[in-house]
Amino acid sequence: MGPTPLQMILGLSFLSPQQRVVCELLVALALGTTALALRGQKRAVRALSLALCASGLLFDAGAQPQFALWKQWARWASASGLLLVCWGVIKMLLDGIDAAAHRRRAHFSTIGKDLVMLLLFVIVAMIVMVEDVKIDPTPLLASSAVIGVVLGFALQETLGNIFSGLTLQLGKPFTPGDWVRTNNFVGRVQGISWRSTAVITRANERLEIPNSMIAKDVVVNYSNGIVADEVTIGLSYDAPPNYVREVIAETLRGVPGVLQNPSADVYTWDYADYSVRYRVRYWMTDYAEADRVHDTVNTALWYALRRKSIEIPYPIRTLRPGREPGISAGAAEFDREITAELRQVDFLSDLRDEELRVLLQGVTLLKFGAGETIVREGDAGESFYIIRSGEVEVMARANGAHEVHIRNLKRPAFFGEMALMTGEPRNATVRARSDAELLELSREGFVELFKTHPASATTMGQIIALRMNERRESLEAASLRGNARSHTGWLLDKIAAVFNLAPDR
Repeated sequence: MGPTPLQMILGLSFLSPQQRVVCELLVALALGTTALALRGQKRAVRALSLALCASGLLFDAGAQPQFALWKQWARWASASGLLLVCWGVIKMLLDGIDAAAHRRRAHFSTIGKDLVMLLLFVIVAMIVMVEDVKIDPTPLLASSAVIGVVLGFALQETLGNIFSGLTLQLGKPFTPGDWVRTNNFVGRVQGISWRSTAVITRANERLEIPNSMIAKDVVVNYSNGIVADEVTIGLSYDAPPNYVREVIAETLRGVPGVLQNPSADVYTWDYADYSVRYRVRYWMTDYAEADRVHDTVNTALWYALRRKSIEIPYPIRTLRPGREPGISAGAAEFDREITAELRQVDFLSDLRDEELRVLLQGVTLLKFGAGETIVREGDAGESFYIIRSGEVEVMARANGAHEVHIRNLKRPAFFGEMALMTGEPRNATVRARSDAELLELSREGFVELFKTHPASATTMGQIIALRMNERRESLEAASLRGNARSHTGWLLDKIAAVFNLAPDR
């Protein structure tokens, strides 16, 4: 028996029939073993492609007269072997091209590759039928029209999904990797297949949404650059809307993930029964972080509104027949606690109780959430802070560029005294490393204090000078060589000018 078409393609025609069969069996064994080794692995060469080629070689090796099961066995076995090998080679080439084209993308669509593979397979099958099996395809094409009508009615929904998938692939309302919302589903598109579109939700659930359902529904694509999100909050009628806007805008300046350009929009939206409702619209670049940013915005707003004494009301009814007896006692105890904490500040420790009570009038208790900015470098400041609980970090910009970590502060440390005493802008940024409770002391209280205890101004000037030297050394370690003006005499002059004191020189 002469060589089969596949043996001629493989260049085995010069061998004897037995040698050709042995060669095909050996190659089939090698391909089958490799396919088993690659099973379940996502590589450029897939196990299925090798298995198809191995099956084709086995069929072609069996196209011998001694293996014939019926009269036309050799012809059909040879044609089947050639068809399976061609299918395997086509799939292998397309898989390799597809892997090279998407090697840097975690999500991609396979519908284009499947369409090309099907088209090439049909062409190869027609050629094999005409050249090898000697079958005229014309009657098959005529009868396939009738079969197509029957299958069209039977597979209406399946064909609808197929054509919808082709429409989505050509129209490109979204691409793999985009965040989309369709119907009640939100997730990242992983790929488009013949029947469905795969979407991965935030909970890492894989949804297979039929293509026809997506084609009929509205698709919202969140991957067209920046995207907006909103929070709604109800605040007290006592808070002026313009002041509320300022507080919210300032709060959003320090929230990670919120863009500063375009800036956030704050709308006075509704007058409800218990509150004025505001809509806060902010912008971000990655919709995948929407839930985390939403949480961070709400958390930052709670702390900021609490510090500014802007009430977030809720429906409640409180009946108070008279003054509660424990209120006065509780206020006195709180004043004693604050006085004891003020005394822990080194330049206030020598003051008498009646002098510390002068400062109590300007003390405010503030709470900050982890990650919030307490003071920002370059901003004006007329107060300084004493840490009551939690931990903060002090950062400064080296040479106006990157931020340098200066130190971490815990109770009973204080900061902000430089801007308070000299009237200069803040020279460092302070952020809360954990939830922190701070005492804010205003400049008005120190005006009264320095009138009765001028020596404390000199003591504070010396402490500020030490802090300036410490900050300068930290920045110099980060390759900053600046002009350090932290001389004690200069500081005392600045304090005297701000608080209208006679300089003690």
